[in-house]
Amino acid sequence: MRTPWQLRDYVFAAFMTIGMVVAVFIVGPFAPPGFQLLAWSPFAGIFLTLGMARLQRRGSVLLMILPLAILLGVLSPIITLYLAATILVTELVMFFVGNYRRKINRLIGNVLFFGSANLFGLLLLIRFSQSLLSRVKDPQKADSFANLIQFISQPGILILLTVLAILAGALGWFLGELAVKQLQKAGKLDLEN
Repeated sequence: MRTPWQLRDYVFAAFMTIGMVVAVFIVGPFAPPGFQLLAWSPFAGIFLTLGMARLQRRGSVLLMILPLAILLGVLSPIITLYLAATILVTELVMFFVGNYRRKINRLIGNVLFFGSANLFGLLLLIRFSQSLLSRVKDPQKADSFANLIQFISQPGILILLTVLAILAGALGWFLGELAVKQLQKAGKLDLEN
């Protein structure tokens, strides 16, 4: 019988969200614009995998990422928009695949999340590039931004960056599964199988 989400589930999901937020602020400044998600994916994938392993149900990604999408909306509503689209894609596919109890399902969830996040993020960046470009006052920075948009607008580059995001998400999943195994050995994470 399915039990409703409990307070401890919300608390665990909140800690995983905090871990992902901390990873954004640590990794983000070191990655060039347009490539932050690639740099963030392996670190965020650890927390996403831990959350999936502990929560195990459909809706786990929604529970962890929705607060993150709302928090990052302070920086840019575009981030909230693409994270919401990413949650929708991931949870919709996982509705048909199953829950997050199996490792392979957690890998699928990670790959879907980071691949779609990268693709949606870049497409929205391209879509709103003129609006963003008009806000840049420094001509040198404006030229750099315009060159970046021109570079990532190429279909081959979009596909390549999405494949790299999928690989980075898979790396995050691998590291997350190692953390899950260590936490289980230490008796700190009890999973229902």
